[in-house]
Amino acid sequence: LISIDGLRPGYVLQADSHGLKIPHLRGILREGAYASGVRGVLPTVTYPSHTTIVTGVWPAKHGIYSNHTFDPFGKNFEGWYWYSEDIAVPTVWEAAAKAGLTVGSVSWPVSAGAKGIRYNIPEYWRSQKSADDLKLLRLVSTPGLLAEIAQEAGPYIVDLDDAIPGDWARTRYAAWILRHGKPQLMTVHLAALDHLEHATGPFSPESNNTLEQIDTMLGQLEEAAHTARSDYAVCVVSDHGFSRIDHILNLMKAFADEGLVTLGQGSGFRGAALVLDWKAFPVVDGGSAAILLKDPKDQAARAKVEQLLRRLAANPANGIASILDRKAIAAVGGNPQAAFWVDMQANFSAANTAGALVTASKGGTHGYSPSHPEMLASFFMAGPEVGKGLTLGEIDMRSIAPTVAAYLGFPFPSADLKPFALAGAR
Repeated sequence: LISIDGLRPGYVLQADSHGLKIPHLRGILREGAYASGVRGVLPTVTYPSHTTIVTGVWPAKHGIYSNHTFDPFGKNFEGWYWYSEDIAVPTVWEAAAKAGLTVGSVSWPVSAGAKGIRYNIPEYWRSQKSADDLKLLRLVSTPGLLAEIAQEAGPYIVDLDDAIPGDWARTRYAAWILRHGKPQLMTVHLAALDHLEHATGPFSPESNNTLEQIDTMLGQLEEAAHTARSDYAVCVVSDHGFSRIDHILNLMKAFADEGLVTLGQGSGFRGAALVLDWKAFPVVDGGSAAILLKDPKDQAARAKVEQLLRRLAANPANGIASILDRKAIAAVGGNPQAAFWVDMQANFSAANTAGALVTASKGGTHGYSPSHPEMLASFFMAGPEVGKGLTLGEIDMRSIAPTVAAYLGFPFPSADLKPFALAGAR
């Protein structure tokens, strides 16, 4: 199960129109089943999405609401949801292990300390730029595993900003586990495409070049899987799509101007706004923001937030597509603690920064409501008993985990949806 972060279906389904040379991805498309798109979660960002992929439930149920843990005062120094103990429901890793299968994983989000993974190298860092992060990763990985693989595969790269070299390292380490550990379930997260799309936008020459290199990595992972097990299947997924952006709406300024957030002089960790107090806080995830109330019973604050959001949304220059209330948030499984949710237009990103309310920008982002067509994720799968050329249409991300479990033959009753049928004429 290989996640290519930020892979829009069109990269593969319309490869010729983008001039892409991706023979391994196209081979999976030709020989197996595929979805026209995968409708994701709210927000369409990496950690909630990857957790849904391995649990089969929405964030409201699995508890991973964002990439970052909620930390308005910056005490956690941009801590992410790294730890699997925060997942409130069973995972396919645990279910597979209980069924007697060997499980491996490299760089999957929210997998530090995950139960059921025999060979585990989680996605984990604290500084991303320090050599000490590799020491830390050794401590949270399967004991001795990184050192053993390094003898053959070279040093591991923790820094996600070192995009393509990092994915090559993850590929070498995952290939080693496939060849030597022979897991029946292997999960791998490749992150370079997302990094380049943030910098240059989807389908840019830089993004396309990155995907072509990832396609070569995919070929090496398939080769390693075939060496371990001749009857292997490969399932390529993504966590979200991507949108090009040209403007940013600074919600922190709007909330501070209304007295809903009190800011101090100077800045916090890595230039973040220095928050002294808050009544309502915008939790920004790229193309959207959950609005949390410090006191959910504070009706005056709730009314003030709603008035502010309606006023901002009424001005087209601010780029707000819609304001979701609690009922609308619940309908798509978002954070149940959110009083409102700001969903931006596809060319706008939200931010919590100092400066003007609206600024020009470039590059790309995600995080919008899953209803945006640009946010559709990918699903491609080929292997024994998978129908050749089988078109699944648009699927729900929650159906991936139960489908993987059913394919491997173990029960996974905690998922919200039933597995979809993969069999068909070959």
